[in-house]
Amino acid sequence: MKNLCIGIIKLTPGWKSILDQIGVWYKEVDDYTELLQNFSVLIINNTVSEESEELLHRFSDSGGSILETPDGDTFSHARFTVKKKVKTVVNDYSIPFLDHIPFLDIYEEVHLYNGQDNFSGLVDFERVQKGIVCNLGLNPDTLIANNSYIRKRFYYKDGKHPDELVSKVSKAPLVDLIHALLKELHFQQGLPFINKWISPKEKPVFSFRVDSDYGDQNSIKALYSIAKEFNIPMTWFLHVEAHEEWLNLFHQFEGQEIALHGYEHGTSNSYEHVFNNIELGLQKLKDAGFDPIGFCVPYGIWNNTLAEVLQKFQFEYSSEFTVAYNGFPFFPIHNGAQLSTIQIPIHPICTGSLNRKKASTDEMKEYFMNLLEEYSARFKNTIFYHHPLQPGTELWKDIFNKVNESGLTKLTFSEYASFWNKRGNTKYEARISAESNELVITGTEPEVLLQVSSAHSEFELLKPSPDENLSASENFSYHDSGEKLTNEDIQSLKSKKLQLLKTSMLDWRNRKRL
Repeated sequence: MKNLCIGIIKLTPGWKSILDQIGVWYKEVDDYTELLQNFSVLIINNTVSEESEELLHRFSDSGGSILETPDGDTFSHARFTVKKKVKTVVNDYSIPFLDHIPFLDIYEEVHLYNGQDNFSGLVDFERVQKGIVCNLGLNPDTLIANNSYIRKRFYYKDGKHPDELVSKVSKAPLVDLIHALLKELHFQQGLPFINKWISPKEKPVFSFRVDSDYGDQNSIKALYSIAKEFNIPMTWFLHVEAHEEWLNLFHQFEGQEIALHGYEHGTSNSYEHVFNNIELGLQKLKDAGFDPIGFCVPYGIWNNTLAEVLQKFQFEYSSEFTVAYNGFPFFPIHNGAQLSTIQIPIHPICTGSLNRKKASTDEMKEYFMNLLEEYSARFKNTIFYHHPLQPGTELWKDIFNKVNESGLTKLTFSEYASFWNKRGNTKYEARISAESNELVITGTEPEVLLQVSSAHSEFELLKPSPDENLSASENFSYHDSGEKLTNEDIQSLKSKKLQLLKTSMLDWRNRKRL
């Protein structure tokens, strides 16, 4: 039996984060004998001894698959042609199974490979005897740990691209890239790719976040009535100071979650000010009979101070799009180690972002409907958010109706965080027989489905049963949700940097300081 386990030379916090998000069985390599039996793919992200390097070459020569980054320097060093600091690499769509990733924002030095156009030469596949090596010209673990942020545009028609301060590195597409490359390296050997599914049910997750910023009772009641009408379990991040005199109103909200957005709606680099703002808001909510376990910082701005402060509270999750957006939950990396509070990324654009671009209500609805369809086509989890006082509240009726028609798995943030923690703690092992092709999986939990892929275009889900057998679902097929972004489209997102700078300066000037 061959293990369908991914071996990695050095298990850094960044690589652990990436592999946990994908949900694979992985191990740090501590024994270089029997590599071909013990591992389906090896990630070479560090230098090794001459003796170990010889065994790695035997693994590849015998048919093993390898993913190597610049820190590895075992197979790919001779093919590096240029080291170059880049902001963005654009997909030329020459590798079909990467078509769903139009570009990557990197803002670091990369290695670009000779004669390759894939993401400007970032990705290179090479046959080595019976095996295959994928050379990847960046170090994903350092990128996933980068918590700096910048203002970016998000694509919409007619140049009405909304913008927001978000994570500098596009971490979700980075994880998608690693996921797709690991799949391909399995498929090249005729092996299935197995990982933990992203939802507690077959349908992906839909969650909805409300930042209550200065909302009055009428605007908040109007939004709740929509939640109730369409049975949407929203998570309400309360700006406590704005509602201090009528916090009891939120006790009337059935099927909703109450979380903290701070007492004041302000930001600071001062440890004392940030701590006091969270502590006071938390105490006011507890005095009103709530017990919030989630937090999101005003303006979405993560900094080292917030990272330190959050470690003093018992929040189960936090949600800041300057750490990451549009991706899977993960534990942010601070001072070289993973924090204990899980981060839940969301789509960072709200109706207010679109309103600033003079989008009509119908155009706002189209924007979110297009995203919902795009995510559904790729079986991705979807998280949108709204502010009660911003325009476009009524459009969410159509979005929520589509969510219900699609049968998406509707979760509050606390439910999503709880599932993701259970997913992370669930261990499984998978092996396949070379003779019979029989797949044997052990150690799964009933609440965590396994995704089994034998091609990039489709997959099935395996569900453990009480008698420890696995039942398979029907096949699910990815489908194209629309036109790909062209190089011109991407350039329109990245051009006119002065406009973004002016917006950021105005945003900074209008921001309330604690």
